[in-house]
Amino acid sequence: MRIPILLLGSLALLSPAVALAGQNCDGKPVRDEADFAPLAGGAQLLDRKTGLIWDRCIEGQHWTGSTCQADDPEAVNPGPSLTYAQALALAAARANDTEHWRIPTRSELLTLREPGCYNPSLNLNLFPTEPAWSSDGFFWSSTREAQGLSQVSAIGTSDAWSTTETRNVAHLRLVRTAPTEAK
Repeated sequence: MRIPILLLGSLALLSPAVALAGQNCDGKPVRDEADFAPLAGGAQLLDRKTGLIWDRCIEGQHWTGSTCQADDPEAVNPGPSLTYAQALALAAARANDTEHWRIPTRSELLTLREPGCYNPSLNLNLFPTEPAWSSDGFFWSSTREAQGLSQVSAIGTSDAWSTTETRNVAHLRLVRTAPTEAK
């Protein structure tokens, strides 16, 4: 049986000021502001290359107009740690007739990755987060793997396997496909 993937690492990004302190990049980011268009007051980003619309914040964070703020910034690891069943339910609850929010595939999550950056490996100007580390960790993916639930590091290149058992939890960044007129 094939089971969904988890994506590990910093798939939510730091604010630019904090980025200088923690993120390391070899060269200029591959993805920049020209690749994306803000929607919903900046809380969502349309990726012009893939036609996907991303929530800028992970579940358990909210958009302040300039950054993603953890709903509980004092928590040791802010942002919900959701089971796969909870992630599916959240995606279903957000979906409506015009916005079909869902859990992204592994390939879709990897389009956010900056190959020359780590800690985290995303463009921090596009996905700012406060506190900076609040969305580090594993991210659910809908891609199924034969050996279990694949975990791919967004910081390095390690892979691991897991399952969707209720004791396994991860972050969630929802995505939807842009309507044809928005692409």
